[in-house]
Amino acid sequence: MNLEKRVSIHWVKAILASANALNIETQDILSHLGIELNLEANQPAYLSLAQTQIIWHQAEKLSGHQHFGLMMGQAFRPSFFHVVAYLAMTSQNLKQAYEHFITYLPLITEAAELSLHHEKQQVCIIFTPQEDLIPFSRHQYESALTLLLTFTRWLVGDKSLSPKRVSFQHSKGPDLALYEEVFSVEPDFNQTQTCIYFPNHILTLPLVDSDLSLNQLHLSHAQSLLSHHLTRSWQEMTLFSIAKVGIKEATKEHIAQQLNVSPRTLQRRLNEEQTSFKLLLDLFKKEHALKLIQDSNLAFKRIATELGFAESSTFYRAVNRWFNMTPQAIRQLAFHDEAINTTSEKVPSN
Repeated sequence: MNLEKRVSIHWVKAILASANALNIETQDILSHLGIELNLEANQPAYLSLAQTQIIWHQAEKLSGHQHFGLMMGQAFRPSFFHVVAYLAMTSQNLKQAYEHFITYLPLITEAAELSLHHEKQQVCIIFTPQEDLIPFSRHQYESALTLLLTFTRWLVGDKSLSPKRVSFQHSKGPDLALYEEVFSVEPDFNQTQTCIYFPNHILTLPLVDSDLSLNQLHLSHAQSLLSHHLTRSWQEMTLFSIAKVGIKEATKEHIAQQLNVSPRTLQRRLNEEQTSFKLLLDLFKKEHALKLIQDSNLAFKRIATELGFAESSTFYRAVNRWFNMTPQAIRQLAFHDEAINTTSEKVPSN
């Protein structure tokens, strides 16, 4: 079963912090998400890739910055990578730091993979997105390589460290001089892969904060976290299965069959996680309802049918219970926000 990819709340906070630096309020971005985030408590620990993509694209849009990704990558902080950063920074050398970072990347994001390749006298770090329904934007590719460069410079304590080459699969953005300023080389565009090249010798460079005894403690902690991370909860598997079969077919019996357990076992497993099939189905309907109301022009009667409500009145009562608003008010608010955003994009900046 290919479960939905997840992204750490720490990475999401990095996106929001970059937007904040461009005077974009966090709430203006999250208002389109439809879930509550407790950023101070780092909860929920992970968001789905789909939710993260909504946050990213909204931040891009509201910033109006033609190189949002480059700005984000330059604003690197160790907290963006949490335990993975501490494991990398205490490694023996840059080679070991890269190896740790690649191995434990799923703790940061399951939306991309990194791989290390040797080509003659160069080492190449390749960035490969693991996209779902929403494609990665140019800004996301650019933020990835900018972050890798900024992180590498931070690890070895050398802000002047330059790559030998940078390549992107997409076409270049409008400001070529900014690319050269960020990477110290002119990137190649429209290439077969997105990667950054360094001379081989940098792999043996010592790290500023290398501490092998502390590294072992961080490694043990990271191993434990990754093991737990890769074990999906019954709640996650149930929500994924509901999405897979569709709301109209999402009975407890059918979902249990999808998960190869009996309905009674499914309910017992969910009870152990302080939830139930009924609550999860209601949560799924709530999130799907918000998306259909805000992002489509479908008639509310049609949305009610899509969500499995036999009567429109039942749908209206459910929406009011979920959001304390009518479907009409939610859609009007979404259209109002969109109109404001469109207008602001047309206003020339001084």
